[in-house]
Amino acid sequence: DRRMSVEIPVVAVVFGSVAPPQGDILELRVHLGCTKEVSSFECLLQNFNKKYSPGGTYPINVGDNGSISIGRGANCPLILTLRVEEIEPESTPVENYIRVSGRCWGEKLFRKVVTKTYENQKGEIIVKDLLDSFIGLSHVRDSIELVEDTDTTYTLLEYENTPVFDILKYIAESADDGGVIGFDFRVEWDGKFAFFPKNSKTSPISLSEKIEVSRYSKDIH
Repeated sequence: DRRMSVEIPVVAVVFGSVAPPQGDILELRVHLGCTKEVSSFECLLQNFNKKYSPGGTYPINVGDNGSISIGRGANCPLILTLRVEEIEPESTPVENYIRVSGRCWGEKLFRKVVTKTYENQKGEIIVKDLLDSFIGLSHVRDSIELVEDTDTTYTLLEYENTPVFDILKYIAESADDGGVIGFDFRVEWDGKFAFFPKNSKTSPISLSEKIEVSRYSKDIH
């Protein structure tokens, strides 16, 4: 029945200057994180003649930037801008594989610690200063500011060797907008940093008739 047909899944993966063909991608897992974690990925590649290993024909290296796009048929949108953090060659007696893993550009949020005092500063000003002065992640897309305003002014915040991620989480959990406390933040598909009130984003994607597996259970507890 043509009405029941579904376009086949497609992926497009780039690690540095290497774009493995879909036939070499045996397994790809992507986790999209927000506020409490950043996005991450793990990709298992067929590694014929060790071509993706260091020194191979198409070497994938730790530290490479890249991207992952996932979709169906001709629709294959970008969902992650990444950095390779680990490569792990694997071998059997007859075949070679390589496992590539890492995180989105949000991994930059964990590289720096901050020693600084903020006095009488609004939440969004502090967030922008952390991004501009310590992290280097862009928070503007097509002239639109992605760090949204808060209604909270912090009288005094003092930090000494504090990870940037911890400061962002504190502001997200304590700042308010229109009397409602709580912001979310994430590094989006194109590597831009977004900071916005909780429950203010809606998805253009409907999951109706698209859930392939589900499970429901009850127990006495």
